[in-house]
Amino acid sequence: MSGRIIAVWGGSNSGKTTFAVNLACALSTSDRLVGLISSNLTHGDLQVFFGQSVPPQKGLFHALNEDNPNIGEKFTEYAESKNLFFLSAPTHYTGLLCDTVTLREAERMMNAAAFVFDILIVDGAAEATNPISGVGLWLADRIYTLHKPSIAAQMWHEGVSDFVRELHIAEKQIHILQLPNGEFDDKTYRSMMGLPFAYDLPYVKRAGELENAGTPIYFFHDRTCRRYGKVLEQIAKGICGGEAS
Repeated sequence: MSGRIIAVWGGSNSGKTTFAVNLACALSTSDRLVGLISSNLTHGDLQVFFGQSVPPQKGLFHALNEDNPNIGEKFTEYAESKNLFFLSAPTHYTGLLCDTVTLREAERMMNAAAFVFDILIVDGAAEATNPISGVGLWLADRIYTLHKPSIAAQMWHEGVSDFVRELHIAEKQIHILQLPNGEFDDKTYRSMMGLPFAYDLPYVKRAGELENAGTPIYFFHDRTCRRYGKVLEQIAKGICGGEAS
């Protein structure tokens, strides 16, 4: 039986990768085997968040391009958790392969990975044309869509509306609001969007510092990070228990 596929989506700078990484951390503490896939085809970003390196013989393009691979061997184990593995472009990578990725390759890879992991998280891209992201959204059981209040976020949401309609994924979306740091009023954004926000994520001032240090927010225990972690635990409980959000 294959595992559940969860997609994380949002516009540029919406905090989706931060959310995907830390949701994976929260899920990995519940004795689930968790796989996290990056849709970034030009830069290996997940290893920055985890403070590790992806060797050339592992990573996203080996998983995509090999026939019937032992897909689990292409993931990198997170050193701090025996249950969490991530798939990203290798740390030293030229980007020459990124234009060769097909939807068929992406679908085959994700279906294979879903048989290895209890929960597979796909960190999506803002661009609707990204093949990893698009297949992840199509196959996902749930799509957590991140919003960082701004005019740009509203424009992104409007810009992908036809894509959402054509893929029939609106009913799978669960909208999450990143509480702003005084840059844009969240009440105004809620009114502008008219969306049901299932969760509010607190603003974490130290997020960038922690990410650059390879320390996931979920495992850092100052007050704000604990508040962020509590929201993740609620979401993880819903995923593991199959509860409606």
